[in-house]
Amino acid sequence: MAVKNKFTVPDCEQCKSYNDSLFHFCHTHESATINENKTSAIYKKGQVIFHEGANSYGLYCLNSGKVKLFKMAPDGKEQILKIVAPGDFLGYGALLAATPYRVTAEVMEDAIICFIPKDLITQLFKENARFSEGMVKMLTKTLDDTVEKMTHIAYKPVRGRIAEALLILKETYKTADNPDGVINITREDLASYVGTVKETAIRVLKDLKEEGLVTTDNHAIKIVNAQGLTRVCELYD
Repeated sequence: MAVKNKFTVPDCEQCKSYNDSLFHFCHTHESATINENKTSAIYKKGQVIFHEGANSYGLYCLNSGKVKLFKMAPDGKEQILKIVAPGDFLGYGALLAATPYRVTAEVMEDAIICFIPKDLITQLFKENARFSEGMVKMLTKTLDDTVEKMTHIAYKPVRGRIAEALLILKETYKTADNPDGVINITREDLASYVGTVKETAIRVLKDLKEEGLVTTDNHAIKIVNAQGLTRVCELYD
């Protein structure tokens, strides 16, 4: 359940994530309709937005913070499939396919999240070709990225997977307030993201730090030699 603290409800067209989302394809009257009918709430770190297997009733849009999408393995371990940044949508696959959620969404950093009812998104999908085309492309890219990620987990050594993950996460975390893309992630979540255990993730990060490729400060990871980290990835391609 979202935290009902008082806060300024984001205005769609004034939202700093607006131009990074598919809503920038909306016409003025479409944006106004969404703005009038959406609900917004603060979610605290660790809160679940939706569970795998639950029904979808609309679309979530991340205004601020970070959210992880994960599945639970048979042994009870999390497998993080994606980390979502401001401007990204949550739950669009289930919405378009009219199926239950296939992943669980949990807040990694305190977040403001907007919810748009299903009927509005369905209408927009039918009436705005650029929006619907963008949604299909986004869904296709998500599927392609997931397949590639699972392939790498199966065949690429952990060192290569972590190097690649850090380069991807740098772009996810990069904002105007964080131009260096410093990654704020627990070692448990990093391990879950690349399909390994916490102890191995810590060991590989220590090696990368000693090689001058990254620096660390508590949960924060900063890439200081992107070219070197890229070479680590390419060793295993």
